[in-house]
Amino acid sequence: MSLTINGKTTTKAEPSSTSTSPIIIRQARLWEGYRIGEIASKTYYDTPLINFLAPDREKYPADYLRTFNERSQARLFNPRFLTFVACEASNPSYAIGYAAFLRLGDDEGAKKHLASRKSLWLWALSWLFWAYCKVLQLTVGDKSADPKAVAEFRSLVASDDEKYWNSVPERKNRWHAGSVVVGKEFQGRGVGKRLMAEVIRRAESEGVCVGLEASGPGENLYRSVGFRLLGRFSERSQVIDRGSHGGIMMWSPSSWETEQSH
Repeated sequence: MSLTINGKTTTKAEPSSTSTSPIIIRQARLWEGYRIGEIASKTYYDTPLINFLAPDREKYPADYLRTFNERSQARLFNPRFLTFVACEASNPSYAIGYAAFLRLGDDEGAKKHLASRKSLWLWALSWLFWAYCKVLQLTVGDKSADPKAVAEFRSLVASDDEKYWNSVPERKNRWHAGSVVVGKEFQGRGVGKRLMAEVIRRAESEGVCVGLEASGPGENLYRSVGFRLLGRFSERSQVIDRGSHGGIMMWSPSSWETEQSH
């Protein structure tokens, strides 16, 4: 993989896409934010969403990559997030895909999760990283992005959140997939399903649902592991990709089905 940063091109060795090495799933390490951001920035590069949000990414590649790195690292420091990476068994330190899941709510499952992640040093790292990103935002900014587009997208996301999640009491306590991304050269090997299995196991044991926003290409994957469509993107879809498929999806635990049958 070649990356151009500040006019300098570096080449990184990657696993072969023809490798047959078994895939392993493990929890992400705190220092893997850069690699996770790298996967996301490369995979999303030519998608309708990024065309809308970061129209100048080719002109400012360093800014474009940095925003993904910062977001990924912030999630690793956030105690409500739980991030997993997929690696080949032959190279277990090199992530080829990842999934970041956010535990929302204040039920017993959420409290238990937060307690397992609670530590003074993690809180300190989270705060210091937030301050570092804030300074960068104020001094450097992100010239690859269109601020108006970013603000509009956030507004549309907030509208969907209110409609499908915040206004439905039984959905407030849930796991939410912030992002599930597998490098293009490693897709088709069941990696996405195995990453989703990590959060589904937890949600089943806690009796809560899992929510996510699916792109058109990702919708079939989520359906295959038990998600159902709550609704299509409306205004968001029209603004970004002119009505292509994708939308708000949810997986429900078996305990919900049992309750509804009585």
